[in-house]
Amino acid sequence: MSSRARLVGLALALWVTPALAQAVPSERQARPEQPGISVSWVESPITDVLLAFSTFSGKSRVQGRDVAGIVTAEINDQPWDSALRAILSAQGLVAVEDEYGIIRVSNLAALNALEAVQPIVTRIYRISFSRAAELQATIAPLLSPRGSISAAASTN
Repeated sequence: MSSRARLVGLALALWVTPALAQAVPSERQARPEQPGISVSWVESPITDVLLAFSTFSGKSRVQGRDVAGIVTAEINDQPWDSALRAILSAQGLVAVEDEYGIIRVSNLAALNALEAVQPIVTRIYRISFSRAAELQATIAPLLSPRGSISAAASTN
């Protein structure tokens, strides 16, 4: 079967799957905004897989030059974003969605290199009904390696 015929068949399966998946109760009921996906790939190029997810989700995607590989996977009634993350993780790849809804796919090393040169963002929060020093311990694990946090006890 040609690659184009396989892609058309996959697109048709992805188009029909959401209607079928909603009839089966599952874990994804906690996240009803994410449609479920059931697909199977056997030694398919990662670019075909990414195209299928992009078509299914309606989201734009950009993939790095280093994105390559062959995918063999079977996904049954899972939220599309979780399925995509699992497939990319198995390939050593990551997806990051920007503020405009565009999904960028690259390998982890390229993403880390890009984040290392991104400007650091400074955010100031006004805290009410809690001590800033107490929140500092809670927020610290969420910071990037380049991030820092400080609490001004004199103004709290």
